[in-house]
Amino acid sequence: MSFSRARTYALTLFTLAVFCLAACRAEAGPIHAQCAILMDATTGRILFEPRADARIPPASLTKVLSMYVALNAVSSKKKSLHKKFSVSRAAAETGGSRLGLRAGDKVTLDQLLYGMAVASGNDATVATAEYVAGSQAAFVQRMNALARKIGMSRSHFANPHGLPAKGQMTTARDMMKLAKSYEARYPASRRYHLAPSVTYRGRTEPNHNPLSSWYPGINGLKTGWITAAGYNIIATATRRGHKLIAVVLGAPSTRVRADEAGRLLNAGFAAISRKGGNAAAELGLSARQAAALKKSPAYAQPMKPAPSAKKAKGKKSLRAAQKQRPRADVRPGKATPQRAEPGKTRGGKHAGAAEKKEVKKPAAQARGKDRRAGKPAAGASQVRPGSQDPLPASRQVHPAKARQAKTQAPARSRAGTGTPTPHALPQPPAKPLPKR
Repeated sequence: MSFSRARTYALTLFTLAVFCLAACRAEAGPIHAQCAILMDATTGRILFEPRADARIPPASLTKVLSMYVALNAVSSKKKSLHKKFSVSRAAAETGGSRLGLRAGDKVTLDQLLYGMAVASGNDATVATAEYVAGSQAAFVQRMNALARKIGMSRSHFANPHGLPAKGQMTTARDMMKLAKSYEARYPASRRYHLAPSVTYRGRTEPNHNPLSSWYPGINGLKTGWITAAGYNIIATATRRGHKLIAVVLGAPSTRVRADEAGRLLNAGFAAISRKGGNAAAELGLSARQAAALKKSPAYAQPMKPAPSAKKAKGKKSLRAAQKQRPRADVRPGKATPQRAEPGKTRGGKHAGAAEKKEVKKPAAQARGKDRRAGKPAAGASQVRPGSQDPLPASRQVHPAKARQAKTQAPARSRAGTGTPTPHALPQPPAKPLPKR
């Protein structure tokens, strides 16, 4: 090999290494997802398994099992990959990610498998289920039977495409078992999963798995997302005679999902290349941290930091103050709050100064509103004209009687003296306000 060729080869390897490191931008530490697992499928050794048995909705990873069932029907010669059939209205109207099928379209199972693997088409999945088993319900029964057969003991499926459904759950370990069995039985299926795009009716959909275009030795496999689960992925790759399967479930974004899957694969291949290597150590974790992650029952999203202790303390004290604060009594049919007895709360216990101020506040607000409306507030002290001194209790007039007297009173004299005309009858003295 000439010097120039060796130099070009070395430069290419260096560029590839830099590209891989740039693509896996995650920092050293735990995998940023709800659960994950990494397996050396060649030896059967589990290299890393943080919360691998936590149950989570599978989302579109369900389509891997659906493709498995469909290919079983083809291998048993019950169905054909290239025979055309009509798409039903139910399949064409399926929502979510779509290939773009229309009712009455003539398609082949081969086209639908590309639509499921590349575009994650829910309409293509329903059309496949109806073609293979006659109905979605019958197809789902085959899916669950196959899942039990390959050891997916903690998984249950309710539909063929992975849209939200009650009871539809899986685990990272079960998805790893599915990927291992599926690729071992149908290694040629990688042509569906590695296709860069799929085109139907003039519309081209790129492959939803970003690792399929750049990760060295990638075999597949599938991505998925729903709100309840987050971002899921199964990634498989082969290097130097070793095949690794990485499963990441519940990542917070598409970028983190791809980064963490690539980081898991890199850590696994690095651990295999070093004698006695450890994938957790390659990820920057100690053996104790890896053991703790394996047994951890829950996961806190890294994108949402917990509130500070100071804020939590402030919220707690505010709730305590609201519980201790006495409420103003409101009489039925009256909007005006009534003041509690001085020095006592509703329960009869003596209140502090701060509590008294809080009790008086609603009545003060009500008096302010009444003054702006031009009427005295209920329970407010009446004042002599031209003075700030309150009238004695014996001379105070009830507001209702004062309004009645005002409507019955005749017009005042032209002199403007304020005294009633001679024919006006004197009003009887008002009774004092009842104690409340």
